[in-house]
Amino acid sequence: MNNLFETASPEALGIPALSVKNFLSRLEKQELPIHSAIIMRHDKICAETYYAPYDRSTLHRMFSITKSFVSLAIGFLAEEKKISLDDHIVDYFPEKLPKEGPHPYLKMLTIRQMLTMRTCHNMTTYKVTKMDDWTATFFITPPSHVPGTNFSYDTSSTHTLGALVEKLTGMELLDYLRIKFLDEIGFSKNAYILKDPVGVSMGGSGLLCTPYDILKVIYCIAKGGVYNGKQLLPKDYLELAVKKQSDPHGKQGSLEELQGYGYQIWQTTHNGYVLFGMGGQLAMYVPDKDIFMITTADAIGRQGGVQLIYDAFWDEIYPYLSDFPLPADCAADTQLSDFTATRKLYVLPGNETSPYLSAVNNITYICDNNSCGVSDIRIEINEAAKEGTVYYTNKTGSHQITFGIGHNCFQQFPDYDFYCAASAAWRVDNNLLIKIQIIDSAIGNLYISLNFLDDYITVMFRKLEESFFNEYDGVFSGKAR
Repeated sequence: MNNLFETASPEALGIPALSVKNFLSRLEKQELPIHSAIIMRHDKICAETYYAPYDRSTLHRMFSITKSFVSLAIGFLAEEKKISLDDHIVDYFPEKLPKEGPHPYLKMLTIRQMLTMRTCHNMTTYKVTKMDDWTATFFITPPSHVPGTNFSYDTSSTHTLGALVEKLTGMELLDYLRIKFLDEIGFSKNAYILKDPVGVSMGGSGLLCTPYDILKVIYCIAKGGVYNGKQLLPKDYLELAVKKQSDPHGKQGSLEELQGYGYQIWQTTHNGYVLFGMGGQLAMYVPDKDIFMITTADAIGRQGGVQLIYDAFWDEIYPYLSDFPLPADCAADTQLSDFTATRKLYVLPGNETSPYLSAVNNITYICDNNSCGVSDIRIEINEAAKEGTVYYTNKTGSHQITFGIGHNCFQQFPDYDFYCAASAAWRVDNNLLIKIQIIDSAIGNLYISLNFLDDYITVMFRKLEESFFNEYDGVFSGKAR
């Protein structure tokens, strides 16, 4: 079975090609690291681009898009009559409950309330109650309020729903979804979901798959669960899942996040809805215009970064959509095609050299005692090659990270062995900034800022990533040896 979407020129679908190019160019000018983007309308793809080393086959961490997959699995369980959405979650996990019995608020909590992020917890419980069994923390952590009332984004709730799926089916979450519909739509065979410490699929954030996979899923949702003429997803459940069931207004920050929340699916402005993962993992559909936008990105730590993606779409593409095909524009199509074929991963901008370089190059600095555990650090830069290396010693030993100046150098990150890209630039004469992009099952970025003054260096480590690299966060100084 051919599970690839057809393609067409943007104009054939009522989209000016330059609008799509302007959308992508705007994000690059705003220094937002985009990893992929797909635009599809009327069942045909008119633009698809990947920022090397990403390509169509690269698995990407989708973060909270995983939640939407859990929701679909719950919909299947309800269709099979294995659960009712108004069942109480405590009835399915008696072995996880505290010895003194569950809190009254927890006893009141239903599956439907969990789907709409109106649980009895005001936080993600496994980030507060530290134990390996993340599902158990949901039942052990004292609740803060009556369920079914306040919207509060609670990833542990979705993780627990994923655990429910695995408990009732005896299968891993993704395997269950494969037999229900993912295999039918040609979902990547090598896609997977990360596990919590006790082996339960991370239903709140652990999915790794391709952007093309996500396009197929949101397409199936948009078509009421029908794919290639077959009813794959429960139609009645989907009608509720994509509609506003709870109101995040006053709780969430960005404009799009204020619009409403369904069953683990967000509402957007312009009457759209979206599968949304942290950092710019987006699968949006706007029914009024029958248009899809898929992105993967690393906006983690960038204030308002995800909103920039939405704004670029609403400003550069949405106003120019026509209900009818537009005249062919071969020149614009060629511009767009050439542009999308040459995208590369974000490179830190700035000056390539500095008058400070000769004085600090290959100088070892002995560091003050610091929370990062770094005892010494030095840089070695080859100006001709436009590359350099930062060498440092921390609690786990001596390490090095090679960086490009005006380009990325790719390597495994020390200790963690995550694939990463590193680029650097002189931001001012005495400041060399190194940006390290983690592009693996973890997504995020780290900064190493080296600031020189006479015989001294001040180092800033900053990590913008969810779960790792805690030792790469702090500021300390040192002196030339």
